[in-house]
Amino acid sequence: MRYYRQPKTGAPQGRAAKSLKLGVSPSIETTALKIPSGEPRIHSRQLPSNVITVLRGLHRAGHRACVVGGGVRDLLLNLRPKDFDVVTDARPEEVKKLFRRVLLIGRRFRLAHVMFGREYIEVATFRGSGAEPADAEGADAGDAVVKGAHGRILRDNRFGSLEEDVMRRDFTVNALYWDYADGRIIDHSGGLDDIRRRRLRLIGEPQLRYKEDPVRMLRAARFAAKLDCALDKRCAAPIPKMARLLRSEPPARLLEEVRKLFLSGHAVASFAQLQQFGLLYELFPFLKAWADAQPRAEAFLHEALETTDRRLNEGSHASLMFLMCVFFWGAVSMSPGIAYGSGKPPRHGQIAEAFRAVVRGMEFGLKPTRKMQADMEEVLARQATLQSDQPRRARQVSGSPLFRPAYRLLCLRERLGEVDEERVRYWRKRAGTAPSRSWSKRRKANAGRAAKRPRKEGGG
Repeated sequence: MRYYRQPKTGAPQGRAAKSLKLGVSPSIETTALKIPSGEPRIHSRQLPSNVITVLRGLHRAGHRACVVGGGVRDLLLNLRPKDFDVVTDARPEEVKKLFRRVLLIGRRFRLAHVMFGREYIEVATFRGSGAEPADAEGADAGDAVVKGAHGRILRDNRFGSLEEDVMRRDFTVNALYWDYADGRIIDHSGGLDDIRRRRLRLIGEPQLRYKEDPVRMLRAARFAAKLDCALDKRCAAPIPKMARLLRSEPPARLLEEVRKLFLSGHAVASFAQLQQFGLLYELFPFLKAWADAQPRAEAFLHEALETTDRRLNEGSHASLMFLMCVFFWGAVSMSPGIAYGSGKPPRHGQIAEAFRAVVRGMEFGLKPTRKMQADMEEVLARQATLQSDQPRRARQVSGSPLFRPAYRLLCLRERLGEVDEERVRYWRKRAGTAPSRSWSKRRKANAGRAAKRPRKEGGG
């Protein structure tokens, strides 16, 4: 899935500054429908041209068109928005008729993707408040809100007005609308006041909202870390007791949310929030036993997360696959026959099998995709090769596309006392010329293109 992103103009900005100057008057009424002209504004020139194209097209067709959510919030906080979500009173089928290339997607939530080359702008129709939810089993739900046995929303295609749509949003800071027609901010839920107070608050009753979508608990941790704000006590209290609801979530959704948690430049803060709310061990259930047995585990994890934040803030690349290797290494290293310092160093095959056993034995938690699992297995198992007293084929090992993450893991393991400094120095000399994964892919792609030479005319 690709979202529209603004062109990179330097290193990404970090979390919101501690003093949030929105220009919001202290006398602002949080129930006001529209902010007066003297209040904070967003100008159309701050939005990408493709977003304006979509908004203008909807407006000219007689539909209401707004930008909502993180794009509005981040612009008010002088942060660079990751993407811009457009909402309208037009139905998905109507949106499809207005633009040249539109894909209608989703069963749980019907959305329109207006395509611009390989990028797209996501357009959603205002959600209605809904009546009684349809029975999830057997009944014809139509456009109703369909809920599962535990209250999780399985389908939500009941459309409504902007005022109803506000109540379907998760947090007040994400329920700010920028209306294209007059260029003003619409705040029904007190989101501006919450931003000024540095407070994160759910719209509606917290327990019900978490039941509807348990991933909201992870989003609460992520936004608290990203915006450097405090989660409202009423919203924070139910999370430790309801964290088990994450076990019923599809692995793909959890993986995508964890990607946002740890690859947005605030991995250290996100990790702390997950610990505080009791969510960490729902994602990585094996971490607790390892942390209790390994006194240096916290420093090991903290250094990996801190390095990830630093690389992202410098504009470099960071890999979720590598962070997953870091989290899983503790469980792998505690497997029978792998424990370091207990005898003969483990072999490549032993570590690979130990990792597969850990994944198979997980009754819940964050499981990697097949592709990610294959890469993780190679990075983890290669620790045996890198730690060998007499490494063979050093050039071949350092030429592997996965050598760099394996070497970085080796360096981190020095903190655990599993690797001596001399071994790290040995491989550091060879790491400087080792190819990165992306470079290796480009080399193979270029080699493939070079091999396809045009045939000569009249050739036999």
